[in-house]
Amino acid sequence: MKPRFLSVLILLLFLGRISTAQSAADAPAAQNQGTSDSTRHFEGVPMITGGIALNASFEPHENNMNPVVAPIFLIPLGRRALIESEVEVESDITYSHREYLPVTLTKSVEYAQLDFFASKYLTIVAGRYATPFNIYKERFDARWIRNLSAAPLIFPLGDSSGNGGQLRGAIPLSSSAQFSYAAYFSAQTTNVSASSARQSGLRTALFFPGARIEAGFSFNRLLGENRFNRFGTDFTWNVRGLPLDIRSEALFSKVVGNGYWIEGAYRFSSSRFPRWLRRSQAVIRGEQYFHPSEGVPADFEAPEVDTTRLLGGWNYWITDSVRAQVAYGRQFAIDNNHNIWTVGISYRFVK
Repeated sequence: MKPRFLSVLILLLFLGRISTAQSAADAPAAQNQGTSDSTRHFEGVPMITGGIALNASFEPHENNMNPVVAPIFLIPLGRRALIESEVEVESDITYSHREYLPVTLTKSVEYAQLDFFASKYLTIVAGRYATPFNIYKERFDARWIRNLSAAPLIFPLGDSSGNGGQLRGAIPLSSSAQFSYAAYFSAQTTNVSASSARQSGLRTALFFPGARIEAGFSFNRLLGENRFNRFGTDFTWNVRGLPLDIRSEALFSKVVGNGYWIEGAYRFSSSRFPRWLRRSQAVIRGEQYFHPSEGVPADFEAPEVDTTRLLGGWNYWITDSVRAQVAYGRQFAIDNNHNIWTVGISYRFVK
């Protein structure tokens, strides 16, 4: 099975390079359109961006291939409003115990929202939005952004989109500190492609631009049939003087369990490295999940026992738009210690 998966990855890589070459060929024609087009761009024009990704994972007795297409639509409405939406189409192809499982195709609306910029300190959001619980969902979930193709163990326990409203913004406390906030309420919706739970919550954070450090706190309350609280903390540090990013999250809940992850990514961008190496990034992540004393509700995907996982990966930008990934890790759990291999490729597009 591995050769078949790798053949598909090589084919997608070839197509990505053709698309990049075509974009380069079209660039001179776009530059000749004159300054009027440039002016219109800054006035605000609709934009389509997003990504295409193909990831494969290899574990004992199970191989999985996961193609994803996720276009993003941005439509400005004057200077004080913006419509933004992301649609994700994802397939899951699994080969387990010498046979293929039924192929699934999932279509979902990640968000489809209207942003109204009421002031420089407040944005009013209405529609379907990514729930701002911790930071992975809003900032790193996109396949072309993730440092590792495998999501953290605790991510499914806080991954959701809401249908309702949101107030968010940032307030400067001083020249060296900024306070950000996001408060939301979501109604229950049962639509297959845009479902949501009845919930409310908030995220607050302090950002220190000089030190490039952000620390956040999240609270979420589910208000449906299963009513319980979830708490979260997050930390981000873009180390000054080094191309090193450190990210971390933690989740605490009596119902779905506790866990954390911490990840470091180093970009080999220094001139002392060979030119080809400067397009590379090394990543390492450590994480743990602690199962609650009682069973996790069926709506949530979580390991069945306490689990520890360590992953190390390598990312290489073939072009500015095409990135290849490979990672190896080891998972430790009761009667389920095993190795994990992942490979993938992603293509980011802007139209």
